[in-house]
Amino acid sequence: MLLLQGSAAFASGAQAGVDQTWRDRFVLGDFAQTMRDPVRAAREGRVALDAAQRSGDLQAQLKAAASYFLAMDENTGDCAVVDPVINAAKSRRQEFAVELFDVAAAAYLSLSDQHCKSFLQPDELEALARQLGDPARMYFVLGARALATLKENRFNDAIQTLAEQPNYAISQPQVVFSLHNRAQAELAANPASNAARALLADALPRIVASQYPALYLSQQVLSFRMEFAARHDVAAFDHMKQALPGTLKGVLGACPSGFDLVTFARAKVTAGRPGEALALLDEARKFNSNCKKLVALRSRVALEACTALGTPDALARGQREIEQMDALLADTRSFGPQTVRAFKSRAASFWERFGRYEEALRALRESNKAGEELQRISSETARVELQEKLNVAAKDKENAELKAESELQAARQRGWMMAFGAAAVGVAATAVALAVAMRRGRRLVQVSAELALRNRELEQRSASRIRLLAAACHDLRQPAHALGMLAELGADAQRESSRFVAWLQSVRRSTASLGEMLDELMDLGRLDGGHYTPQLAVVSLAELLHDVMLHFGGLAKRKGLSLDVPPADGHVMSDGHLLRRILFNLVSNAIKYTDSGFVRVRLQYSGPTVCLTVQDSGSGIPPHRLEDVFRDRVRLDPAKAAEGLGIGLSIVRRAAELLGHKLNLSSSPGEGTTVALTLPLIAEAPLPEPVPAAGAVGGGRGVLALLEDDVEVRDAMAALLQRWGYTVHAAADVEGVLASLESNPLAPALVISDLHLGASDGLTEVARLRDVLQAPALPALLVTGDLDAAIASQAAQASVYVAHKPLAPRKLSALVAQLLQIPALDRGAEPAGSPAACVHDGGAVYGDGPLHRQAG
Repeated sequence: MLLLQGSAAFASGAQAGVDQTWRDRFVLGDFAQTMRDPVRAAREGRVALDAAQRSGDLQAQLKAAASYFLAMDENTGDCAVVDPVINAAKSRRQEFAVELFDVAAAAYLSLSDQHCKSFLQPDELEALARQLGDPARMYFVLGARALATLKENRFNDAIQTLAEQPNYAISQPQVVFSLHNRAQAELAANPASNAARALLADALPRIVASQYPALYLSQQVLSFRMEFAARHDVAAFDHMKQALPGTLKGVLGACPSGFDLVTFARAKVTAGRPGEALALLDEARKFNSNCKKLVALRSRVALEACTALGTPDALARGQREIEQMDALLADTRSFGPQTVRAFKSRAASFWERFGRYEEALRALRESNKAGEELQRISSETARVELQEKLNVAAKDKENAELKAESELQAARQRGWMMAFGAAAVGVAATAVALAVAMRRGRRLVQVSAELALRNRELEQRSASRIRLLAAACHDLRQPAHALGMLAELGADAQRESSRFVAWLQSVRRSTASLGEMLDELMDLGRLDGGHYTPQLAVVSLAELLHDVMLHFGGLAKRKGLSLDVPPADGHVMSDGHLLRRILFNLVSNAIKYTDSGFVRVRLQYSGPTVCLTVQDSGSGIPPHRLEDVFRDRVRLDPAKAAEGLGIGLSIVRRAAELLGHKLNLSSSPGEGTTVALTLPLIAEAPLPEPVPAAGAVGGGRGVLALLEDDVEVRDAMAALLQRWGYTVHAAADVEGVLASLESNPLAPALVISDLHLGASDGLTEVARLRDVLQAPALPALLVTGDLDAAIASQAAQASVYVAHKPLAPRKLSALVAQLLQIPALDRGAEPAGSPAACVHDGGAVYGDGPLHRQAG
């Protein structure tokens, strides 16, 4: 074993505080053997542990257990084995402190994804290490601390901890192992991390494959995963070539080797070599014995390979995989709904590829059913966690009240003692002391009351949010339920044109209702949580009111109402997205609660301000209910309960308060309602900067590239765009798009991409496509359901526009037309839609979807 150069503090066994016996046995012995051959180390450790347990020698048991725990992997690890050993060491802590540290550290490092009851916390492990004295033990303490922070997704903390770890290493394998774990943390924090590549480049030359084959193999496998995720195929397959011999031999153990082979097979499928993938999957079968998760993953990848092959032999093999996996999935103790959903989704694609549509539909239904069960479990888990937080808050409140009462009693006692002491001096001094004590007592009572009031307010707010979420989930289920029923009726509706038109309108209404509800719920969450920072800019009143007419004109006409929106000029200073949301919610609410007559939008200019009013001829609001309409989940007309979530006006008030716009509501029963919003006028608006047309980047004006790895979503979106007259090149990745473009001389004028694309992401793929096409200014639209502000920030830096799911067809149509800088196309039977009020602010688009800008 090579000791580190420059680590003189730990390289000398003669130095005070160094436990050379422990170093030789645990670090240079057990740990090093695990880096060489974990399979052999685990086997020998288990034999020694069984022998020690039969002998009854506790010290021998602890030493053998430490060797075994270091070498075993997650799938062979079992808390039923770990807990008794560590608890036995704890019971004789002083006598076996060294052995307790070893078994606790080894179990923590090997069972990072579990949490056995006997585990020592990192702080306890550190206290034990300091008691024993050798600073080299801090290497394992920091490893345990890093794993604990990684469990909590605190990647930066884990990376900093692992950066300190080599300072306590006494061998090169320890340094390499630390660099390996740090690279994994970097990749977890950012899959495109260059820091991880640098760390692995530093680690690989430090180790000799023949001396430490397991450690060397781990480096090659991780390097493969990193390069393949970055789509550096040449480098990835070179690392695979280096790793394959050791993986086939099972150097890292049965389950890890099986998982690595399946990962290699998936890469082969992605690279268009499904036959080679199936050969690797056959090799992976010998590692399936004790790894049920591996069996599920292997079968899923096998279906992907068979789907890609499309041959009769592939059909037969895929059928066998499905039959075998269906038998395994019956064991619900081993496979949860997440595994079922993933496998059934692949099965649906497989059956569809071979034209077996009934089987495909059946598999898709089973996948959806598993998804519903997964959502139910997730919701129940969230409910339990929230209830636990409320219980903790209630307990904290009770403790605070008891503490305040105790302090009050103590203060009173101190006051009386001061009073009696002062009696010896004089009645006047006593009166002063009593007055001071009484003031202090009153102040303590006041503080206690204020604390109790704040706790009650917090408890009420939490309960209110729970009720709102529960009610919203119920309302969201209505259009979702309707869509499910309508999907089943689709085939019948197609037989008659009149029924089909009605069916199609019902699908559109349910989809639009679901999208609007999600938008409102997400907007309310952002505003209520204080996570939205207004972006004040110049807003055109003409464009704003034009959008209102386009968006609501058809709805008002279908209801028999006249929507009166006057021509306008001038500009105001506001946040374009929030102002648009305010006005849309007011007009939508007016139309919803007006059965006959009109809805009018008016502008009244007065000096430096303009008053924007929305007036309707509805039934009006009783005076005692005027304040109620701005509260969450309040509907004055129960007959309208199915229309929306009842939080539209709540969003209006929160947004107006955030922007500092004065909001006023006036109404009388039977005389309609008027809502007025006062906005600051801008004397002269700046001229917009010219935006280059899409043709400036050398593409065809009607040619689009679509990146989406979900087959159903990709096919549906491509069909919709083609229906609108665009030429669409759709694929799961950039390679697929480029292959499709070989037959078309025109480069795309716009790329539309999902965010999550298998091992890659939309922003990375857009950058790759721009680079290949040599078109750095190619417009791009990222469609995602992820509301993380970091995504919006990264998209802004890359000049990629952002829209959030669910994205209505009219919104998609308007966005595509606007990004192409062309007039909106005729959408046939689609209802008229307005172009989103897109404001290019550093590359991000803020349209009429849910809020996605966060403070910080």
